[in-house]
Amino acid sequence: MCHILLIDDMQPVRHAIAATLRKAGHDVVEADDGNKGLEIASSRQFDLVITDIMMPASDGTDVVFELKTKSSAPKVIAMSGGGAGIPADNVLQLSSTQADAVLKKPFTNDVLIETVSDLTSN
Repeated sequence: MCHILLIDDMQPVRHAIAATLRKAGHDVVEADDGNKGLEIASSRQFDLVITDIMMPASDGTDVVFELKTKSSAPKVIAMSGGGAGIPADNVLQLSSTQADAVLKKPFTNDVLIETVSDLTSN
C-alpha cells in the first residue's frame, strides 16, 4: 500500500481513479485543484502524487514543479486529456520533463495500476 494524493478538478474522473486505487489497496487523499493539492502535500508525506494538468486555479504544471523542488519529493504522475484547444500529447510532453510518468486520458485501470506499481515498487 502506498499513500497517494490525487488532484483532479473533474469530480467523476477523480472519484473513478480514487476508487480504482483504493480497490488496489492504496490510501488515497483527493483534492479538486492544484492549490488545495499543494496545501495537502505540504502537511503530509505522500509516496505518489497523481495530478491532472489542465485545471483552474493552479494547474498541474505548477503542482509538478512545486513538488519537485522539495528535497523529499514524491513520485509524480501527470495526466491530461487536453483541453482549451490544446491536444493532450502537447500538454503531457511539457509535463514529462518534471513528472516521473505521464498518462493520456482516457487510460485503463490496468495502465493506471501498472504505472503506480512501476513508480512505487522498491
